[in-house]
Amino acid sequence: RVNGVRTEDETLGAETVVLAAGPWSHDIGGLPENLRPPVRPLKGQMLALQMPPDGALLDHVVWGPDIYLVPRLDGRLLIGATVEEMGFDPSITAGGAMDLLRDAWETLPGIYDLPVVETWVGFRPASRDDAPILGPTALDGLVMATGHHRNGILLAPITARAVADYVLSGEVPTAIAGFDIERFEQPSRAVRSA
Repeated sequence: RVNGVRTEDETLGAETVVLAAGPWSHDIGGLPENLRPPVRPLKGQMLALQMPPDGALLDHVVWGPDIYLVPRLDGRLLIGATVEEMGFDPSITAGGAMDLLRDAWETLPGIYDLPVVETWVGFRPASRDDAPILGPTALDGLVMATGHHRNGILLAPITARAVADYVLSGEVPTAIAGFDIERFEQPSRAVRSA
Protein backbone atom coordinates (compact mmCIF):
# COMPACT_ATOMS: atom_id res chain seq x y z
CA ARG A 1 0.00 0.00 0.00
CA VAL A 2 1.16 3.53 -0.79
CA ASN A 3 1.71 5.66 2.30
CA GLY A 4 3.16 8.84 0.82
CA VAL A 5 6.06 10.36 -1.07
CA ARG A 6 9.66 10.64 0.04
CA THR A 7 11.75 13.51 -1.34
CA GLU A 8 15.37 14.37 -0.62
CA ASP A 9 14.24 16.65 2.21
CA GLU A 10 11.10 15.14 3.68
CA THR A 11 8.44 12.45 3.69
CA LEU A 12 4.87 13.47 2.96
CA GLY A 13 2.15 11.10 4.10
CA ALA A 14 -0.75 10.35 1.75
CA GLU A 15 -3.32 7.62 1.24
CA THR A 16 -3.23 8.19 -2.52
CA VAL A 17 -0.34 9.24 -4.76
CA VAL A 18 -0.87 10.24 -8.39
CA LEU A 19 2.21 9.58 -10.50
CA ALA A 20 2.16 12.40 -13.07
CA ALA A 21 5.87 13.01 -13.70
CA GLY A 22 5.70 13.24 -17.49
CA PRO A 23 8.71 11.83 -19.33
CA TRP A 24 10.45 11.24 -15.98
CA SER A 25 7.68 8.90 -14.73
CA HIS A 26 9.69 5.73 -15.38
CA ASP A 27 12.56 7.03 -13.25
CA ILE A 28 10.64 7.79 -10.05
CA GLY A 29 12.39 5.98 -7.21
CA GLY A 30 10.72 3.57 -4.83
CA LEU A 31 8.39 1.93 -7.34
CA PRO A 32 8.30 -1.84 -7.82
CA GLU A 33 9.74 -2.72 -11.24
CA ASN A 34 6.37 -3.97 -12.56
CA LEU A 35 4.81 -0.59 -11.74
CA ARG A 36 7.40 1.58 -13.47
CA PRO A 37 5.39 3.01 -16.35
CA PRO A 38 6.92 2.22 -19.76
CA VAL A 39 7.32 5.91 -20.60
CA ARG A 40 10.14 7.43 -22.62
CA PRO A 41 10.95 11.04 -23.50
CA LEU A 42 9.86 12.14 -26.97
CA LYS A 43 11.82 15.23 -27.99
CA GLY A 44 10.06 18.16 -29.63
CA GLN A 45 11.82 21.22 -31.03
CA MET A 46 9.85 24.45 -31.39
CA LEU A 47 10.54 28.00 -32.40
CA ALA A 48 8.86 31.38 -32.32
CA LEU A 49 8.82 34.13 -34.92
CA GLN A 50 7.95 37.77 -34.28
CA MET A 51 4.96 38.91 -36.32
CA PRO A 52 4.84 42.52 -37.55
CA PRO A 53 3.61 45.01 -34.92
CA ASP A 54 1.35 46.80 -37.41
CA GLY A 55 -0.93 43.80 -37.76
CA ALA A 56 -0.87 40.14 -36.98
CA LEU A 57 -0.04 37.85 -39.84
CA LEU A 58 -2.32 35.24 -38.31
CA ASP A 59 -5.06 35.37 -35.68
CA HIS A 60 -5.98 31.68 -35.32
CA VAL A 61 -4.25 28.32 -35.01
CA VAL A 62 -3.35 26.67 -38.31
CA TRP A 63 -2.54 22.99 -38.72
CA GLY A 64 -0.44 21.81 -41.65
CA PRO A 65 0.53 18.25 -42.58
CA ASP A 66 3.55 18.17 -40.22
CA ILE A 67 3.27 21.52 -38.46
CA TYR A 68 1.10 23.78 -36.36
CA LEU A 69 1.23 27.57 -36.12
CA VAL A 70 -0.05 29.27 -32.97
CA PRO A 71 -0.33 33.08 -32.83
CA ARG A 72 0.17 34.62 -29.37
CA LEU A 73 -1.19 37.90 -28.03
CA ASP A 74 2.38 39.19 -27.55
CA GLY A 75 2.92 39.04 -31.34
CA ARG A 76 4.93 35.83 -31.43
CA LEU A 77 4.01 33.03 -33.81
CA LEU A 78 4.84 29.61 -32.35
CA ILE A 79 5.84 26.85 -34.74
CA GLY A 80 5.88 23.27 -33.64
CA ALA A 81 6.96 20.68 -33.34
CA THR A 82 9.39 17.97 -34.25
CA VAL A 83 8.87 14.42 -33.00
CA GLU A 84 12.19 12.77 -32.23
CA GLU A 85 13.26 9.61 -30.42
CA MET A 86 16.38 11.27 -28.98
CA GLY A 87 15.97 10.75 -25.24
CA PHE A 88 16.57 13.86 -23.16
CA ASP A 89 18.77 15.58 -25.78
CA PRO A 90 18.15 19.32 -25.21
CA SER A 91 19.79 20.58 -28.40
CA ILE A 92 18.17 22.58 -31.16
CA THR A 93 19.41 21.16 -34.42
CA ALA A 94 19.83 22.79 -37.81
CA GLY A 95 17.76 20.01 -39.37
CA GLY A 96 14.96 20.37 -36.84
CA ALA A 97 14.79 24.15 -37.28
CA MET A 98 14.97 23.78 -41.07
CA ASP A 99 12.13 21.24 -41.11
CA LEU A 100 9.95 23.46 -38.92
CA LEU A 101 10.64 26.58 -40.98
CA ARG A 102 10.16 24.79 -44.32
CA ASP A 103 6.86 23.25 -43.24
CA ALA A 104 5.67 26.55 -41.75
CA TRP A 105 6.63 28.47 -44.90
CA GLU A 106 4.81 25.93 -47.10
CA THR A 107 1.73 26.41 -44.91
CA LEU A 108 2.01 30.21 -44.55
CA PRO A 109 4.47 31.79 -47.04
CA GLY A 110 4.10 35.20 -45.36
CA ILE A 111 6.52 34.14 -42.61
CA TYR A 112 9.56 34.36 -44.89
CA ASP A 113 10.94 37.67 -43.55
CA LEU A 114 9.90 37.27 -39.91
CA PRO A 115 12.72 37.12 -37.35
CA VAL A 116 13.24 34.00 -35.26
CA VAL A 117 13.04 35.23 -31.64
CA GLU A 118 13.08 32.02 -29.62
CA THR A 119 13.85 28.31 -29.88
CA TRP A 120 13.33 25.59 -27.29
CA VAL A 121 13.00 21.87 -26.73
CA GLY A 122 10.33 20.05 -24.76
CA PHE A 123 10.03 16.41 -23.77
CA ARG A 124 6.72 14.59 -24.06
CA PRO A 125 5.96 11.42 -22.11
CA ALA A 126 5.37 8.63 -24.64
CA SER A 127 4.21 5.21 -23.50
CA ARG A 128 5.11 2.00 -25.30
CA ASP A 129 1.86 2.15 -27.32
CA ASP A 130 1.79 5.99 -27.40
CA ALA A 131 -1.48 6.11 -25.42
CA PRO A 132 -1.80 7.50 -21.88
CA ILE A 133 -1.37 5.36 -18.77
CA LEU A 134 -4.24 6.29 -16.46
CA GLY A 135 -5.92 5.03 -13.34
CA PRO A 136 -5.25 2.71 -10.42
CA THR A 137 -2.45 0.16 -10.23
CA ALA A 138 -1.87 -3.14 -8.45
CA LEU A 139 -0.32 -1.14 -5.59
CA ASP A 140 -3.23 0.16 -3.54
CA GLY A 141 -3.20 3.96 -3.47
CA LEU A 142 -0.92 4.45 -6.51
CA VAL A 143 -2.68 6.09 -9.46
CA MET A 144 -1.10 6.77 -12.87
CA ALA A 145 -1.57 9.87 -15.03
CA THR A 146 1.27 9.86 -17.56
CA GLY A 147 2.29 8.83 -21.08
CA HIS A 148 0.09 11.25 -23.04
CA HIS A 149 2.52 11.45 -26.00
CA ARG A 150 1.83 14.62 -28.02
CA ASN A 151 -1.57 15.22 -26.44
CA GLY A 152 -0.74 16.05 -22.82
CA ILE A 153 -1.97 19.64 -22.83
CA LEU A 154 -5.01 18.70 -24.89
CA LEU A 155 -5.94 15.81 -22.56
CA ALA A 156 -4.99 17.51 -19.26
CA PRO A 157 -8.54 18.61 -18.33
CA ILE A 158 -10.19 15.22 -18.95
CA THR A 159 -7.28 13.41 -17.29
CA ALA A 160 -7.46 15.62 -14.20
CA ARG A 161 -11.24 15.20 -13.95
CA ALA A 162 -11.13 11.42 -14.42
CA VAL A 163 -8.26 10.87 -11.98
CA ALA A 164 -9.86 13.16 -9.38
CA ASP A 165 -13.18 11.33 -9.80
CA TYR A 166 -11.40 8.00 -9.26
CA VAL A 167 -9.50 9.24 -6.20
CA LEU A 168 -12.70 10.59 -4.63
CA SER A 169 -15.08 7.76 -5.55
CA GLY A 170 -12.89 4.67 -5.93
CA GLU A 171 -14.59 3.88 -9.24
CA VAL A 172 -12.71 4.03 -12.54
CA PRO A 173 -14.48 6.46 -14.89
CA THR A 174 -15.40 5.15 -18.33
CA ALA A 175 -13.17 7.82 -19.92
CA ILE A 176 -10.01 6.14 -18.61
CA ALA A 177 -11.07 2.48 -18.48
CA GLY A 178 -8.65 0.43 -20.54
CA PHE A 179 -5.74 2.86 -20.16
CA ASP A 180 -4.32 1.19 -17.03
CA ILE A 181 -0.72 0.03 -16.75
CA GLU A 182 -1.78 -3.63 -16.68
CA ARG A 183 -2.47 -3.50 -20.43
CA PHE A 184 1.28 -3.80 -21.02
CA GLU A 185 1.26 -7.22 -19.36
CA GLN A 186 -1.42 -8.39 -21.81
CA PRO A 187 -0.39 -7.50 -25.38
CA SER A 188 -3.90 -8.11 -26.71
CA ARG A 189 -5.06 -5.15 -24.58
CA ALA A 190 -2.58 -2.63 -26.00
CA VAL A 191 -4.28 0.58 -27.05
CA ARG A 192 -3.98 1.43 -30.71
CA SER A 193 -3.12 5.09 -31.09
CA ALA A 194 -3.90 7.15 -34.16
